Amino acid sequence: MNVIDWILLAIRWAHALGAVAWVGGGIFYLMVLRPAFGRRDPGPDTHRAIGEEFRGLVNTAIIVLIVTGAILTASRLTADNVTIPYVVVLVVKIVLALYMMAVMRFRRPQLARQEGDSSPTRKARIRTALTGPAALLGIGVIIFGLADVLGYLFESSLTP
Repeated sequence: MNVIDWILLAIRWAHALGAVAWVGGGIFYLMVLRPAFGRRDPGPDTHRAIGEEFRGLVNTAIIVLIVTGAILTASRLTADNVTIPYVVVLVVKIVLALYMMAVMRFRRPQLARQEGDSSPTRKARIRTALTGPAALLGIGVIIFGLADVLGYLFESSLTP
């Protein structure tokens, strides 16, 4: 392995770590914090503190994912053995990731303000279903799967 290969390996590692932090945080929220808060609500100050900490983690993860994703995409798309299926899966993965990032950046603050509403409208329920924590976690898991598909497609294109 030459120096460039080591740098790309470190970039892949940082990309994976950013995704794991974001999706893992979502799993922790849905599987641990939310049920714990359901049994005993610690109050709005605790919710706010957790939200601020998680927002910092997500914002850092987004920056890492954008920078490393752009580098890895350029690296792979300049290879001679890139196939059409690889590009299609990559585009789907990028679109889903951009959707998640847009929701976190622009939509989640609005949802946090609306959570106090005891009787949301049908439109608000649909919007929450498409942009809520469970939806984002599901999309994150799909993106993880697409990353594996991309690895398989790239590796299979290397064999004659």
